[in-house]
Amino acid sequence: MQINSPATAPDYGAGNLREGNLDVKVLLKGREGSLNNYRLSFETAEESWTTPRHRHNFDQIRLPIKGVVEYGKALPTLPIGVVAYFPESVHYGPQVRHDQSQTLTLQLGGASGNGFMSPEERRRGFDDLLKKGSFEKGAYNWHDEKGQVHRQDAYEAIWEYIRGRKLVYPEPRYTTQVVMNPDHFGWLADSKQRGVSRKWLGTFTERQLHVSYVRVEPGAILRVEKYPAPQIVFVVKGAVSYQGKSCGLHTAFGLEPGEGAELIGVQANELMYLQLPSFAEEQGAASEAAPEREDATV
Repeated sequence: MQINSPATAPDYGAGNLREGNLDVKVLLKGREGSLNNYRLSFETAEESWTTPRHRHNFDQIRLPIKGVVEYGKALPTLPIGVVAYFPESVHYGPQVRHDQSQTLTLQLGGASGNGFMSPEERRRGFDDLLKKGSFEKGAYNWHDEKGQVHRQDAYEAIWEYIRGRKLVYPEPRYTTQVVMNPDHFGWLADSKQRGVSRKWLGTFTERQLHVSYVRVEPGAILRVEKYPAPQIVFVVKGAVSYQGKSCGLHTAFGLEPGEGAELIGVQANELMYLQLPSFAEEQGAASEAAPEREDATV
């Protein structure tokens, strides 16, 4: 299991595709080449950081932690503590992250099976494309052999270079982003785990991307059951312990497919739980079968 926090996480270092400076700490990352590869990042804007209106062929979950972040007319300022799901193929932006704003961002392979580029793949593509063009204002610009100027979304250009084919966006499963306010959900006691309660925020697509909040009373044990896809637990408030070590605010736990864990409540807490999409590839890699119900027992 991966365990990390912003204080110990490495910098992203895969090239800046947008305007401004964004300090990105990579808390967790998945397995390169996996259909549900992912990256969980703790991001702090320095001065401001902007992107044009765009879309991706992967899914995203965002949690604003501090400051002001804007996502365009369809999704204006996202309040602190509100969770947003950005489905693949759905446009958003222009995006503006104001100075010192902080956001937890999960980017992951969506249900379409396009996967997600690893930091190493993106860095390689960024460096290679710089040899014949430039990145500016969220786009990649280059001249062909006839001197004609071409302009393309920066991430899209790198994806096509790395994958060696045209990026074809899947038909969107949703028409817009899904915004969830955890404060407006009620806590439900877990009948199987004493001292554990949950807020079930949402489950998305046929691949079962799941988002919920979990609360573990001091001394109670949260058993994260084995599941055939990666699982993530992020400490939003308070602290828990793992194998005798206290893990406080903004600690992230990344479980591999087929891996379980036990977390013990230390002080009043709230945890974000994320169950990543399940693909046949990952099911085969799991060491044990998934629980009978669709969502893993956290």
